[in-house]
Amino acid sequence: MRRFLFLLPLLLSTLVSCSTFGKKDKVLITVFSQGSDMDSPKSVFRRNLEGKEVILKVIPEFTQKSVVAFHPFPAADGSYGIALKLDFKGSNALEIVTRTRQGELLVSMVNGAVVDYVTIDSTVMNGIFTIWRGLPEELIAIMDKEYPRIQALNSANKGTTFDTLDMLPSTSVEKSESHDRVKDAAKAEEKAKKRKKRDQYDPEPPAGSVIPLSEALDESR
Repeated sequence: MRRFLFLLPLLLSTLVSCSTFGKKDKVLITVFSQGSDMDSPKSVFRRNLEGKEVILKVIPEFTQKSVVAFHPFPAADGSYGIALKLDFKGSNALEIVTRTRQGELLVSMVNGAVVDYVTIDSTVMNGIFTIWRGLPEELIAIMDKEYPRIQALNSANKGTTFDTLDMLPSTSVEKSESHDRVKDAAKAEEKAKKRKKRDQYDPEPPAGSVIPLSEALDESR
């Protein structure tokens, strides 16, 4: 019985982990704030950063669940970095932690591995968080299937509620619909490029006023 009771929390932890991340999340992004020796041992964990052990809080400030769009860029070490556009919940969490934890660390983990960390020196209010390094090119390709690029999302949202009210998609359905709009816009742009390449253009209306067919027939008689 004691052995069963010991294994039960481990089983529940596994189930929670599976339900939280699920099979659809192919890129797991977690950003943790700094903890201390004063915190409960169960609420923190330790990681080695460039030869120095740091204490981090177990509960992340935000995860990939809050990512709306991203922008990749080459890093100085040959890997890739990414700028993440966060939804309302993630943006709020980022603003609070950067406002209240000045001088402390934010550590980024991708698929369970530490890839980057930053020291908080200002309040981030625009909902954009940057991981400056540590992602391989193949992971960027996977993210392109999961999330739209920031610029493409802004273009696709023009004229929609998200554009006119300066809103961002927050639910999984809204994020999926936004991603679909980006894909549709990209397909339309590609189609237009192909038509232009083949010199296929929509016919332009004739110059001058348009004469009804009935009047034109009367004049010809």
